[in-house]
Amino acid sequence: MKKILFFMLACVMLCGMNSCTQPAQQATSADTAANAVRLTRNATLKVNYAGKTFLLDPMLSEKEAVKISALGINMNPRVHLTMPVEEILDSLDFVLLTHSHIDHYDDAAKRLISKDMQWYVQPADYDTVAVKDKFVNTKIIEDSIKIDDLTIIRVQGSHGRGKLAEMMGISSGYVLKAEGQPTLYIMGDCVWDESTKKAVATYAPDYIVVNSGGAGFVGLSKEFGPIIPDEKEVMQMLKEIPASTKMIAVHMDAVDHCQTTRAILRNEANYNHIDSNRLMIPEDGETIRF
Repeated sequence: MKKILFFMLACVMLCGMNSCTQPAQQATSADTAANAVRLTRNATLKVNYAGKTFLLDPMLSEKEAVKISALGINMNPRVHLTMPVEEILDSLDFVLLTHSHIDHYDDAAKRLISKDMQWYVQPADYDTVAVKDKFVNTKIIEDSIKIDDLTIIRVQGSHGRGKLAEMMGISSGYVLKAEGQPTLYIMGDCVWDESTKKAVATYAPDYIVVNSGGAGFVGLSKEFGPIIPDEKEVMQMLKEIPASTKMIAVHMDAVDHCQTTRAILRNEANYNHIDSNRLMIPEDGETIRF
């Protein structure tokens, strides 16, 4: 229990207390199409959308470089990056941060990303990113922001349920919209609850990126459940969202407290007769074009 609380405390300290009718195509190489999501590792995505290229939730550490383990078993991240960091950081317009827990914003990202890079963050993370870590071009997304043709709408969600969600702190997702483009909803580390359901009903996204690793803590998850969707919650989402909406599942097989793996999620999807064009489960380095 002490190890669990240490991990959670570290996360809190690091975050500063505080319609597309064509099927998606998958590729294993970098993508320069107008709209693409490339999974780097864990929840880190390189996104091309509406003429902009941005990095989401950068965790850039080498394997086992983060000496914090939620379960007290493995150092994180558990796997190597599948591409050079230089490739990940190439041609970025900005970085978008859902929240500043260490598996979304690590020391390597703070060191390797230029201090002049444009960052967009939730209000709770401004002091951490702009003041403490000295990224001088940091802007808060209170409700929404427009960047040329791109509109980003912040959706505050719950990083778990009950007292566990309170302990995990504030976390956000973002809806991306642009004229003539499919709408993309990046849920972030938020569970499927009233807030995220309202976002889907309001903005009718064509694609939803869901962090589906089912992360949790021994001794706490039994009472409160996982702090992000697991395979069962993803199946529930698929039942409730419109049949035309596609999901891209990430945040698996990289940090030790994520108990839902890609294999487990695929097994659950197969059991529930979910088509792989509706629930896409990319490997590290893989690109989803839409």
